[in-house]
Parts: sequence; C-alpha cells; structure tokens
Amino acid sequence: GAAFGRLMGESMAAWFPDGIHTDSNIYRIVPGGYAVVGAAALSGAVTHTVSTAVIVFELTGQISHILPVMIAVILANAVAQSLQPSLYDSIIRIKKLPYLPELGWGHQEKYNVRVEDIMVRDVRYITLNCRYRDLQDVLHSTKMKSLALVESAGKRKGWASRWEGGSCRTC
Repeated sequence: GAAFGRLMGESMAAWFPDGIHTDSNIYRIVPGGYAVVGAAALSGAVTHTVSTAVIVFELTGQISHILPVMIAVILANAVAQSLQPSLYDSIIRIKKLPYLPELGWGHQEKYNVRVEDIMVRDVRYITLNCRYRDLQDVLHSTKMKSLALVESAGKRKGWASRWEGGSCRTC
C-alpha cells in the first residue's frame, strides 16, 4: 500500500512539478503523503476496519491528511468487504475457531435469545466433603469438562477439571 501510494505520489510530482494551482493557492505535491494514504487504505482493506484512519492520524500528526486518508480507507474498506473476508475472519476460518456468525437482514430475532433458553439447567457439582464414590458417579453421569466445586448450596468454592486428574482450582 505504501509503495503503491509512493509510486502515485512520485508520478503526480513528475506530472505537476510546480504543484497544483487553484485560485491564488499553490498546493505542493508530497509523495510521502501519498504513501501514508496508500498504507492506511491497504491496512483498512485487509482488516476491514475504519479505525486504521484514526491510528494513522495519531501516528503522523498531519491534520492535512485527514480527508484523503478517510476517503481512501472507507473506499478500500467498502471494496474489500464486497470481495473477501477480513484477515481476522480468514484466520478464524483457517484455524476452525468458533465464532459468532453475522446476523444479516431477517435474522434479528436471534438477538432476542435469552441465556436461560440455551443454558444447561441440571448442573452436576461436587462438594468439599464428597466421597470418591460420589465423585466417580458425577464424572460418569455428565460430559462436562469441568465441575463446580461448592462449599454449600449456592456458595461456589472453585472448579475441578476432568483432565487434571483430581486437582482443583479455586476462583
């Protein structure tokens, strides 16, 4: 992005060596500014974020680049979103990590699902004074990866992981 921006900046400087003349103003062409705009646009397109523009403003401190950077980042972002998933979405798909899907038009009712509609209600737990036989019964009766460790009803002490061979952690 920065290399292409710099190439465009150098081309503009070659075509307009005296700068751009409007009314009584002369605007010099700074190829480095084009490089910054190109880098911001490419970063925004790859990550599908507009916050790249804000980061560029903070890093450069150039108030004169606000409009070109914003326009370039927004346009690059719009084009990239229509063509491909973002870098982060691609990594999530490659690693097969779980993620929340996009809720497009017509799927807004999924926002209204309450936790109590999907949670596990019958949670098995172990107490501080449970016997080994009770622990075995709980382990065989549930597929949960960890079990709640309680001191008394309603008073959680920590949790015990099924994979750690009986070692317990307190929260």
